[in-house]
Amino acid sequence: MKNTWFKNKRLTKTLILIWFLTTLLVGLSPEFLRFSFFGWEFTYWWGAQGALFIYLAIIWVYAHKMHTYEKNDAKPTDL
Repeated sequence: MKNTWFKNKRLTKTLILIWFLTTLLVGLSPEFLRFSFFGWEFTYWWGAQGALFIYLAIIWVYAHKMHTYEKNDAKPTDL
């Protein structure tokens, strides 16, 4: 159980870092990222569509990893 908790904390920190970079890095550096992407400026596209894909991926990764951690940590009497 303790091992699962440490894995959970490490996973959470990693996913929060990805969320932070996804949200703020693009928002704070618009001049550097101002180029055409599918006919729109990249920063506009990222705010409207791209970040949502990353957020959904973060949720899926967290759910999948936690399921794996809990399944590996389960005792036969827990099932």
